[in-house]
Amino acid sequence: MQIFIGNDGEIKGIKSQLTQELGLPFSKRVSNVEPVNRVWRYCFYWIRKRVTDDSRLAEFTRHWPCMWQAKIHDGPVLGPFKSRKSAISAEILYINFRMIEGDLV
Repeated sequence: MQIFIGNDGEIKGIKSQLTQELGLPFSKRVSNVEPVNRVWRYCFYWIRKRVTDDSRLAEFTRHWPCMWQAKIHDGPVLGPFKSRKSAISAEILYINFRMIEGDLV
């Protein structure tokens, strides 16, 4: 977990227990981790739009044996990766780098 404090005092960080404890009021999605294959990706979003994030079905979609990518909004698509966990790791590294550079709002 990392947080970044700008010259103006603004605190940024990837949503985590730490950012929640700090009470950061604003949350903005800057990326999505999704299957690379279009059919898997369609099924993934179809299911995820219909269930809660903590449901068994949502959990099932997190463990699909397919290639994964991290799609950064207004940025590159990272991947493909053999696991969702690897895609998430790359996503976090990229977003943290962008925050360090100061070009991620």
